[in-house]
Amino acid sequence: MRVSTAAMQQNLLNQMRSVQSQLADATKQSSSGMKSDSYAGISDNSYIISTLSAEISESAAYADLAEQIQSRVEMYYSTLSDMVDLLSDMAADISGALSTGSTNVEGINESATAALATMASLLNTQYEDRYLFAGSATNTAPVSVDVADYAALTSPSTTDTSYYSGNNDVASVKVADGTTIEYGITADQTPFEQALRALNLTAYASSDPIDETALTEAMALIEDAVEGISQMQTQVSLTQDELEAVVDMHTNFQLTAEGIVTDLSEVDLAEAMVNLETLSVQLEASYSVAGQIVDMSLFEYLR
Repeated sequence: MRVSTAAMQQNLLNQMRSVQSQLADATKQSSSGMKSDSYAGISDNSYIISTLSAEISESAAYADLAEQIQSRVEMYYSTLSDMVDLLSDMAADISGALSTGSTNVEGINESATAALATMASLLNTQYEDRYLFAGSATNTAPVSVDVADYAALTSPSTTDTSYYSGNNDVASVKVADGTTIEYGITADQTPFEQALRALNLTAYASSDPIDETALTEAMALIEDAVEGISQMQTQVSLTQDELEAVVDMHTNFQLTAEGIVTDLSEVDLAEAMVNLETLSVQLEASYSVAGQIVDMSLFEYLR
């Protein structure tokens, strides 16, 4: 009988140890909310969890970069809008000069000179310590309209980008594996060249008598420039939409992936508490049975 009770005791002891271990795990889970404090404890899902975690980090980095580029694109759009306003005002001045019917016009050269300097300043816009319209030469102002760099022009004129010192590298950004978006604009683009040439012609045109040929050519160039810059604005808007879609894509992926990781690594707290209570009851019952067996074996021994 003592042999039998010894076997029962050993078996019960093993069961108690198992319940104690499960109870300890359940206690950790209910307090931390995690199924395990290491991948070893969730070995069946460890590869998926580690892979998804890495992809979540990569996705977050791509999203942050896309948002940063969005702010640059917004600056491009704002600057282009200022250019259109500037050129529209200058077109009105030139139109007024051509329609006066007099042999001379005062102030047109000064207005054009000021507009030329402003246009150059817009093309030298800096954002995040980089010149936006310089290609990849972002540390140097790309446009100079000083006479030494950009000589006075006469009508009829031809394309002249001597004002530009940047390069032709168009800025782009990788926003996902296999996906790159071009967003940069360089100051030597045709609409900018037309705008600067028109302002140069007007700034140096004779105003007494009026050089109608130069002003007429300048007017046509400004109209073409405004149309071209407006088309650029449309493209910039499309780029902004594309970047926004990329950010949304990454955000949705992160939420979905984080949900999967949570399901694989975290516990349902309500379920964990129920499990904890059940194991506690089981352990108490095991202690009770163990006490009964000890009492029974002692009684048999005393017989």
